[in-house]
Amino acid sequence: MKLLQIVGFSNSGKTTLIEKALQYMVEKGLSVATIKHHGHGKKLLALDTGKDSHRYREAGAVGSAVAASETLQLQVQKKEPWSAEEILSIYEKLDLDGVLIEGFKQEPFPKIAMIRHTEDLTMFEGMENLQAVIYWEAIDGLEKKGISFFHIKEEQAYLEWMYQQLEAKHE
Repeated sequence: MKLLQIVGFSNSGKTTLIEKALQYMVEKGLSVATIKHHGHGKKLLALDTGKDSHRYREAGAVGSAVAASETLQLQVQKKEPWSAEEILSIYEKLDLDGVLIEGFKQEPFPKIAMIRHTEDLTMFEGMENLQAVIYWEAIDGLEKKGISFFHIKEEQAYLEWMYQQLEAKHE
């Protein structure tokens, strides 16, 4: 399963990029899942409030799953935060071509950094496995060997680059 991690500060375009990439890859026949790191320190809101699965968790279940036809909804509470690796271990059971990960900046997966402003360059400090940068404005000193660079308006180019990173398994 191929992975691409999208990192950047708030409002840098990560979610929009992932939406466009998903549409592009699905049109080309890939099966892609996502993982989003909610780094705001708040618990997620249950979308099933009042339903049986919510009632089971309220009664003490640490997890509840609802299966309906080809769809599975799963909510699991742990004592410690979920890591990207743990979520990927669940995804390994599925027949996926790839996973797009939003956030989890410190993980070692192949990364695309979204750089909106010069100040965002601080994100590079200690970052592992940077493969590409999508930037909003010209930034001096941004060039690094082995890294692909795209302006935010070069949509076709970076979507094709992302597709090529995930399509190897698909062939």
